[in-house]
Amino acid sequence: MTDPGAAERVFADIEKTMGSVSVVVYNAGSGTWGNVDEVTVDSFQSSWEVNTRGLLLAVKAVLPQMRKRGGGAIVITGATAALRGGLMSTAFASAKAAQRNLAQSLAKQLGPEKIHIGYVVLDGMVDLQKTMTNMADKPLDFFLSAEQIAEAFFYLATQPERAWTFEIDLRPYAEKW
Repeated sequence: MTDPGAAERVFADIEKTMGSVSVVVYNAGSGTWGNVDEVTVDSFQSSWEVNTRGLLLAVKAVLPQMRKRGGGAIVITGATAALRGGLMSTAFASAKAAQRNLAQSLAKQLGPEKIHIGYVVLDGMVDLQKTMTNMADKPLDFFLSAEQIAEAFFYLATQPERAWTFEIDLRPYAEKW
């Protein structure tokens, strides 16, 4: 998502082979973990490039198709770090907060064009095999369900326009928040 022309090429290819795009799930995320003494300026910038600039590039690339269709949905994977910074999330939290604010601006502008912007705050680790292997000491209820996350994204992408939700928080019931 850091290549300015990549999103344009991908969405053009999709339109050519499958028709215009009606739903985008922006699930790109990146962040170096560390405090201000540990994070480099380059890794800080990289986090912003993927989380925030990448979202802007994707939206700008797909908007002509959604406008031609008369609407659509863009659902963004956020993080609890967008709502509060942590000691070791100097780069990630600031990039996710910027991403969330960009999403709010997009929602306000594009809503009247029937383009729904939804933001999903994930509060916890997802039950992906690699993650669960790396955190084998954690019980299953420590993890968010990938399947249920997908259901929440589908719900946001298919909501009727008279009752749109901008943001939802997802966390496993055992999460301490």
